[in-house]
Amino acid sequence: MRFSFKKFAILLVIVGLTGSAMAQEGLSEGETVSQYNPNSVNPIPKYEQLYKQRVWTRVDLEQKLNKGFFAKNNEFTKIIMDAVMADQIQNVYWEDSLTRKMTKAEFAERLNKTEVDNSEPEAQPLYEVDYPYFEGDIVEYNGGNYICKKDLNDNEIGIAPTSDPNLWEVYGGEVAEKYFATDIAIMEIMEDIILDKRRARQYRDIQSVKLIVPGKYSNDGANYYIATFAYKDLERFFREHPDKAVWYNQQNSAENRNLGDAFLLRLFHGELYKIENPDNLPIASYYGGSAKQGLMASQWEEMKILEREHNLWSY
Repeated sequence: MRFSFKKFAILLVIVGLTGSAMAQEGLSEGETVSQYNPNSVNPIPKYEQLYKQRVWTRVDLEQKLNKGFFAKNNEFTKIIMDAVMADQIQNVYWEDSLTRKMTKAEFAERLNKTEVDNSEPEAQPLYEVDYPYFEGDIVEYNGGNYICKKDLNDNEIGIAPTSDPNLWEVYGGEVAEKYFATDIAIMEIMEDIILDKRRARQYRDIQSVKLIVPGKYSNDGANYYIATFAYKDLERFFREHPDKAVWYNQQNSAENRNLGDAFLLRLFHGELYKIENPDNLPIASYYGGSAKQGLMASQWEEMKILEREHNLWSY
């Protein structure tokens, strides 16, 4: 039987059309199955993925290895907070599923360390001309409330609150205490580990970054979640603002990097916190919550991830 290339090509087309029809079964008219992850910076099509595993890594920004992300007055968290308040990053999410968005006002409220009583303010004592007021004293004068900005000396006693703005200012009510950027010292990175069968190598595809206040800085001693950001949005911001988004090289400032490159080169150090599982539990939960055993298990899982690519192409 002679081989016919023409017949073989026709057979491939028929098989391809049949597979396409089977893939589209159950979809409405005009609807297609996307082969690309919309949250990926460099998406790998599904048909090229031999293996995929989602993992969560927690990065302690106060560790010495991560100081490049936490330089004084240029902390990674401060850069993100300022960008959100300046509307340079508009997509803020409640969780790492990246489906439920948070408004700018809600984000600002999440940064409050203390709650503000919005009830009717208490009546303040009337201003007395001969009273030696101290810094922080609040009085009522001509129907308005004023707060003293300093301890008054003998020459300043008796100056009306409306006469000297250096001594008195309008009291607008209780203001919530905010978390500092240095308080938000943990970032949780969610990423997909994908084996690309065409390029025959393993890739880490970062999906989201969550900002967390560790328990030592929160009010109740537990980790406090601020917000989550799609890494694709952060990466775009990093590239568009290279003067702000800087990773500092502690040994050689001539080798400072854009934060986008710092993530790409994985210049952060973190511990594997969770691997996707049916119960959605962190690794330490499988070991009775023991921090020591959880750390050992985390390191073991990291080794398994590193060995997987090697072992796959060794047989």
